[in-house]
Amino acid sequence: MPANLVKATGIEILWSNTAKTATFSGWNKSFSVQLGSSTGVLDGQKVPLGGTPYMSNKELYVPVKFIAAALEGGPVRWDPAKKTLLINHLHMYRSYSETFEGGVYSLSLDSGELYLTTKQNTKHQLATLGRGLDVTDFTFERTPAGLTLLRVSNVYGEPHVHAEYYTYLLKNGSVIRQGHTDTYTTFGAAAEWSEGKLVLNDGQTLRLIEDGTGAVSETIDLPQLMGASVTKDVYYNVEAVYKDVLLVRPLDTAILTIVNRTTGEQILLYKELLSAERQLEVEQIDYMFPEDHIKFTGREGNVFTFTVNYLDGSKGTVHTYTLPDRE
Repeated sequence: MPANLVKATGIEILWSNTAKTATFSGWNKSFSVQLGSSTGVLDGQKVPLGGTPYMSNKELYVPVKFIAAALEGGPVRWDPAKKTLLINHLHMYRSYSETFEGGVYSLSLDSGELYLTTKQNTKHQLATLGRGLDVTDFTFERTPAGLTLLRVSNVYGEPHVHAEYYTYLLKNGSVIRQGHTDTYTTFGAAAEWSEGKLVLNDGQTLRLIEDGTGAVSETIDLPQLMGASVTKDVYYNVEAVYKDVLLVRPLDTAILTIVNRTTGEQILLYKELLSAERQLEVEQIDYMFPEDHIKFTGREGNVFTFTVNYLDGSKGTVHTYTLPDRE
């Protein structure tokens, strides 16, 4: 069979023209073959291939039974009517990895297992994210107190409008705090810091975490603060955290809201920033791509700055909102 077909399982192929060898690698899986040799290497052990790899029209062909064994599949069967080879129970080996400060962080996109391999080449599991991972990315940050902040993003669904974020705070290579939010790609970025404290949100409970120790300094019940009468399945993306207010976007309405942390008073920003015509557009909720087209960009004193983009593709405009003084 053509060797390139294994790429569908998440396996990558590295070809050495000098050694005439193809090395296949994926999540906890490696094997290699050499042109003209009936012996290969599977997970570090020499094994018979049941045939000899060869090149045809610049494409590598490898014995099917060896590929089936390498991918932990069942017996190979031939369907003469369809002229098709059948192999059941082939495994997947999709993975994603990045290096930060000498450590390799690797993630199985199929099992959700997240590992750290240190500079000393020791490997240990950090967390399990769960199945259903699709388009992933890592962002790293060294905190002022010397901790590692890792955020794993996963964009999924069709047409990839859903986004979830796994946040891990690590000390000496071990997770001491973690959080998970599930939102939409149309939403603004979730807050990570608030006046020197790490922000962790699971959609209903917001925690402020001390840098260095990982201690929880404050916990906020978001449904209670928002005055939700039903808390089940009500989730909130928190896009900024200040001593006096939060910028909160409920997942059901996608409306960016300034919420007073003491009183729970809410300001729906689209009503303050948009024309009457644009307000009507926002109120027609698009459940496929929920958003109000308002993105928070910063605060100076009581003045909040936002960028507003529109469905018609017109250029984004800058708007400001001044928070009223409260005695």
